[in-house]
Amino acid sequence: MKRFLSLFVALSVVGTMFCSADELNLAQLRLRGDIKNFIQQEGYMPEIDEYGDIKFKKEGETFYVMVNSSDVSPMYVVLSKSFNNPEGYSPQAIKLAASQLNFYKGVKVLCFEKSFSIRAELYLTSADAFKESFSKLIKQIINVEEDVMDEIKKASNEGAGGAASSSFVPFMVTKLEVADVDYDGNIQQGYGSTIYAYKTKYLKPKITVTPMMGNGDYTVYVKMFKDGELKTGSTSPTGYSFSNKVTISGTSSQTFYLSGWGSNTAGHWPAGSYRFEVWYGDYCVGSKDFKVY
Repeated sequence: MKRFLSLFVALSVVGTMFCSADELNLAQLRLRGDIKNFIQQEGYMPEIDEYGDIKFKKEGETFYVMVNSSDVSPMYVVLSKSFNNPEGYSPQAIKLAASQLNFYKGVKVLCFEKSFSIRAELYLTSADAFKESFSKLIKQIINVEEDVMDEIKKASNEGAGGAASSSFVPFMVTKLEVADVDYDGNIQQGYGSTIYAYKTKYLKPKITVTPMMGNGDYTVYVKMFKDGELKTGSTSPTGYSFSNKVTISGTSSQTFYLSGWGSNTAGHWPAGSYRFEVWYGDYCVGSKDFKVY
């Protein structure tokens, strides 16, 4: 049975990049200042670190509040705590735990090379919602650490120390990129470049995977979200946007181009926040948040 939390949990291998504080506009700086003052009123000693984030300690544990300069109305704020990867567990086991916890949304656990970060994300127009949810979010982040460890131990045991068994996944997505292409697959806005709404036709994911089982053909299912809404069509598999087959050959990293999703009319996708998720069976094996401007 999957455990649903009061705030849902998701685990991803891709993080959101934050800009330095000198790029924040006046409203974002005011929001950061209001949050910092509130944290101080709660009895903590917040400070602004070298990256422009609010840093404070609770019972010896360091937390951060980050304001993203890219989102203006509403503004995007993250409350987070970082952890070193637990000793004695392989990176594969941690990634398998990531896949399992990706059943849940809201509080995110992001994996890095030697650490992971538990994050609560909020869209705000003022500090009021942050103040109301602050205590609950702090408790949730602390509680989720135990859930992460439970899933890492489970993945390690069932997957033979991270070398996944047949009950798990055949590969993990280590990188997911998005380009904008036309009907014939010609790239209009390349992988890694800024995607502008007025040009968009088909958004096309490219995935880099690390094999974890034997060679073979596998069907992956893809979810595409626009501002949190799953986008589907008349031929979409239930609960997904589309599916693709990939053929794993060998044990080294491999790259696959998945189907494009959209139409051949320029400007098909409006500006907003987007997310691709790649699923194999019951496991989200990779995801990517990105913007269309």
